[in-house]
Amino acid sequence: MNESPISDFFPKIEPFDISIIPKDSIFIGTAGFEDRCFAFLKECSKNDLKFHKVVGIKYEPFDEKNKVDEFEKIAIKLSNKNKLEWVSYNRHNPEEFSKHIEKLKKLISITDNTVIDISGMSKFLIVTLLYGLRDYPGNIYIIYCEAKIYFPKPEDCASIKEKSPEETPSFLTTNVYKIVTTTELSSISMQGYPLLIIAFPTFNYKEMYALLNEITPQYLVKIDGIPREKHNQWRLGAIRLINGKIYRDFVPKIRIDEKESSTFDYIQTIEVLNDIYVDYKYTHKCIIAPTGSKLQTLGVLFFKQIYPEIQLVYPVTATFSKEYTQGYKDIWYIEFKNFSEFMKKLGNFRKIGLKQLENVLREQDEIYCGNTEN
Repeated sequence: MNESPISDFFPKIEPFDISIIPKDSIFIGTAGFEDRCFAFLKECSKNDLKFHKVVGIKYEPFDEKNKVDEFEKIAIKLSNKNKLEWVSYNRHNPEEFSKHIEKLKKLISITDNTVIDISGMSKFLIVTLLYGLRDYPGNIYIIYCEAKIYFPKPEDCASIKEKSPEETPSFLTTNVYKIVTTTELSSISMQGYPLLIIAFPTFNYKEMYALLNEITPQYLVKIDGIPREKHNQWRLGAIRLINGKIYRDFVPKIRIDEKESSTFDYIQTIEVLNDIYVDYKYTHKCIIAPTGSKLQTLGVLFFKQIYPEIQLVYPVTATFSKEYTQGYKDIWYIEFKNFSEFMKKLGNFRKIGLKQLENVLREQDEIYCGNTEN
């Protein structure tokens, strides 16, 4: 990995083909409220594909918008045993999910292939789940379905420029309940060092606002997301405009830098994170908030595996908008063969970097000692 670009190491995202799913697989999905939560399951049903076992994740606190009954109805038909295993994820307290990770490990240990649909997963669930499964020796197939329509629409944001900073609206999610993390995704390294936050601005500027108020970093690097499709690229400018309030309220107390990353290319997100971290990893404690797209979040997960000393946090919102996404279109997948071995190799990337640092320090010591003797 150290001899080739990061992009050559990670598997590419590919258009989904039902034939790539092994018949002995276990499926893990979420009972969410978006239409795209069910796109993959419906495609499997249409093609008479059955799973050895189906695991559904229920969200807590309960939200009546989540289509639990619909998920259960489809999922049971896709299970060889006509049975669905449920686990719960409390987004207000993700630490509780660790005990369910142990249950999931036992469930999937009987097969060499696990299919995980992240289309309806919350961002922090994605990192908590996959980081918890990092020792799984089988193959993991990540499924991702694009929505047909993403809210808000252009007309919803048309009047933002005319509003004062105090009237700036937020979309999709409202209010921030609290900043959460888990023991595994935390870090005690670099205590006492200046804080660097890396975050992905969204249509809800209150997420970024909460991060800066609660954590009070010296530096913020925000990574603006570039949509894959041209007709959605207006969103980049709208999100920048909505989040302009953080500049007015936090600069110069906090230095803010900007980067860009595709919302679809998870590998590019890893590359951007790596470029940022190279400049700060020996001088700052790094905290990343995976508030971007689901695929950007996937990139954050793997970056955490490369650099376990970073800490992940997430601003949990109190409520969601009635309109989030609508419909679904293309389904994509990423195949990770021998997931535990893949994750070990990512860990080795960091070890190689530390070894190089040791060599540099040793050379400096030799130069210093040589000068002293002279």
